[in-house]
Amino acid sequence: MSDKNKDKKKPTAEENAKAKLDKIQKKEAKKAEKSKRKEEMEELYSQLDPYRGLTKEQKIKKTKEIKIKKTKEKINIRLSLKEAPVKMLKEVNKIRWSNRKNLGQKFTWVITFLIIFGAFFYAIDTGLKYLFVLLKIV
Repeated sequence: MSDKNKDKKKPTAEENAKAKLDKIQKKEAKKAEKSKRKEEMEELYSQLDPYRGLTKEQKIKKTKEIKIKKTKEKINIRLSLKEAPVKMLKEVNKIRWSNRKNLGQKFTWVITFLIIFGAFFYAIDTGLKYLFVLLKIV
């Protein structure tokens, strides 16, 4: 056990002071790096939101100052008249036209809905007639 104690030398006061100084310098370096990162983030946030910390009225005033009016592009009437038939043809070609099978199916659905709604409204009509006869209105 005494051999282990002899191998380990006690650090001198000078070495202790150097170690403490190194620790303090590392802490200061970390703080400086952290503050630098924080400043960079604040700069990024200020670029993203330049009106941060302003009142609503001040924000509105600044945005009105910055607003850029859109310039209207001149429409070439001759060119648009020449292109109009082509554009109309493209729109017509976009339409999905029905084929014979599809039309037959659509026609049967229309007929069934006509029958269903006809029966529904006929029932309502007869019900109201009966109600008015009971109330002796008609």
